[in-house]
Formats: sequence, structure tokens, C-alpha cells
Amino acid sequence: MTSPSVAVVGRQNVGKSTLANRLFGRREAIAHPMPGVTRDRVELETTWRGRPFRLVDTGGHTSRGTGIDALVSRQADRAAELADVIVLVVDGRTGPVEEDATLARKLRRAEAPVVLVVNKVDTADEEVSAAAFHRLGLGEPVAVSAMHGLGVGELLDRLVALLPDAPRAALEGATEPRFALVGRPNVGKSSLFNRLVEQERSVVFEEAGTTRDAVDAVVRWQDVVVRFVDTAGFRRGSKVKSVEYFSLLRAERAIERADVAVLVLDATDGLAAEDKRVAAKVMEAGRGLLVVANKWDLVEERDRTYKELGERVSVFARASVARTSARSGLGVHRLPPLLLGARERWSRRVPTSEVNRVLQEAVAERAVPGGGHLRYATQVSAGPPTFVLFGTRGPDASYQRFLEGRLRSAFGFDGAPIRLRFRAPKGRARHGVASR
Repeated sequence: MTSPSVAVVGRQNVGKSTLANRLFGRREAIAHPMPGVTRDRVELETTWRGRPFRLVDTGGHTSRGTGIDALVSRQADRAAELADVIVLVVDGRTGPVEEDATLARKLRRAEAPVVLVVNKVDTADEEVSAAAFHRLGLGEPVAVSAMHGLGVGELLDRLVALLPDAPRAALEGATEPRFALVGRPNVGKSSLFNRLVEQERSVVFEEAGTTRDAVDAVVRWQDVVVRFVDTAGFRRGSKVKSVEYFSLLRAERAIERADVAVLVLDATDGLAAEDKRVAAKVMEAGRGLLVVANKWDLVEERDRTYKELGERVSVFARASVARTSARSGLGVHRLPPLLLGARERWSRRVPTSEVNRVLQEAVAERAVPGGGHLRYATQVSAGPPTFVLFGTRGPDASYQRFLEGRLRSAFGFDGAPIRLRFRAPKGRARHGVASR
């Protein structure tokens, strides 16, 4: 159901992420002068000359790496194994080095076609340096400058010529439910992500802040194709430094791209202050919310902890709380129906007649403050559910929460932020007010 894939591989600091961004058309993967910034497989959906395909940016490959470097190299190897076309990026300024030759020997055995790209060739005079890479045995190298865009169009032409036909669903631009895993560092987001997609897609390492990019994966649950996005951990603004700033931007953008955000928290810590800030960001972005209390196997007083979590989370659109252990797999099988249910509620539409029936009952129970009148209401959009109420200026926040609660209870909008906009009669001031 997905587009053909092009894996971008190479050793550290040859400009893979810069090239991926250039091929994609905007800055999406984190590109930074510091070696080893990219760690996971980062997928970018793009199109060239009407041909859709997925760019898969990878971390720097090292044949002698240990610890996290070895895990990153394994992710790059896996991306190459699954790709329809492989792009090996090398550095035209340094010339061929041992790690390039090691990678080239491995890729000569690959089933997918391999395109050798010599990056950092910024002038016509430097194109001569690309010839030295013939010795890698991967055919005619393509000289480019990812920084300046030189040769990128020719490279794209060559790539799409090698791509297999895309599935019909990809050609028609089919969209899938999108779920973003968000939360503080070291709460188990990447472990849970790997469990959900049933493969090792994110690098999991015993170090807070391992994930830096937003990592996509498309999986099929029964007859439903869904997209998951693993993100970097949210930190307080005062603690964000250097490359972490770009990771934070990617995580915030992942929330905006998602239908539902999955707030993963450490069940042993409860709902921490930073968890609340992340939940507030999800509400402000108008996305659905499901809270996952991970590391549940480490909780001692489970009944009390679950009750307290539910009470504290309820202020965020009455979101549901699921209990899991990503390490052992406990409770993970319950997440698919919970996530799809949260997405359905977020995108739900209700008939205008039903909206007005609930509104009339609410006004009969509690009159609009200040003698105002609500004459009519209708849902104008979904994702998130948005209602326009005619007849009065925006009432105070307390009354708006009352109306929101009635709509949420009547139509089952738990986990979905509700937007209320008020329209005064003609001749009076109009106020648009949004509530969570």
C-alpha cells in the first residue's frame, strides 16, 4: 500500500540528511555539522515527475561501531535490505576511504540497484574528484552538491527511472490514520513504537534522548493501514541545547501532522509537570489524545495509581489511560482498538438536529450567563470537532466548559478537543472562542 522506497546510506558526516532534505524539497531530516546526529530510519514521502516514493534517511554507518553506533549501523543495514533503490553517499572532498569501500563491498551483493552519489562537489572543477570513486565498483558516480542543489535534478531523474511501479493506493495519494508517540525522554516511546510496528525501527539504548528525528512507520492492523511516528523526548525549554532544539521542533511538527497523539509517560512517576505541558500542546494543536502509562509492570500500588492517573488526565478532554510495558509487551495488544477508537471520535460528525437537542437541554438546565440566548448550533468541521453556536457573544469560560462537557458526554468525544465558536446576532460584536 506504500510507495517504493529509496534508502540513503553512507558513513557519518557525508551529507546524507542534507541530501535527503534536498531531494524531499524542504528541511525535514535533521542536518547538523556534528557527526552522528541521525540515528534512526527517517522516512519522507515525496514525488518527482509524478512518481511518488519514500526517501529513507539513515544514520552514519560504521563497520567497527559499538554501543549505539552499532545499533545505528544495524538500522541503516535494514533500510538498505528493504529498499527498492539504494543511494550510497560519499564525500567528494575526502576521496574514497576505507569505510566507503567496506560499504560498497556489502552493497555490491544487494538485490536492489545502487546509485553512487559523490556529495560536496560544489564547482565544475571539483567534478574531476568524482572519478576517483569508480574504484568502488558501483558504476558511474553521480556528482552533486546537496548544500547548493547542484546535480540534484539529474539524480532524481536517475532514481525514478530505477523505481518499480508504485501500488495504486500510493499513486492515488491514499491517506492513513496517523499516530504520534510523544512524551518526556526515557519513558519508553521507542520501545513501544517498535512493539507497535512489530519490528526494530527506532534505536533503543539505555540513554535518555536517543531518538532525535521523527521516525515514521506504516503498518497494517487487520484491514487498516496506519502510520506511527516516534519522536524525540520533550524537555523543558531551558534544558534544550544544540541539536536537541531541532529534535523538539520535529516532535512538535509530528503532533501537528498526527490525528491522535499518544502521550507515553512513566507509570512509576505518574503524570509529571512536563507530561501536562505535552498534553496541553496536543490540545492546542487540536489533536486527539490517548495516554499510555508505560512501565506498568514496575508499579506497586496499581489500583490507586490507575485511579489517580485517570482523575488527573481527565482535564485533557477526558482522554483514556492505557497501561503497558513495552519491555515485556504487557497490554500492548490493547492499543490498536483504543487508538483507532480515539481517531474515530476525533473525526466524528454528528447531525445538526442532535446538536441542537443537546444544546436546548443544556440551556434548560443552566441558562446562559448575563441573559444571553443560544438559538442554534451546528458542527462545521471534524478533526477536531468544531461547533458554531449562534445567538450570543462568547460566554465566560466556566459556561463554555459546561457546554463542552454536555457535547462530549452526548456524542462520545472523549480524548478529542472540542472547539466552540460563538456568533452574536447581526449588529452586535462577534467573538470566536475556542475551548479545550
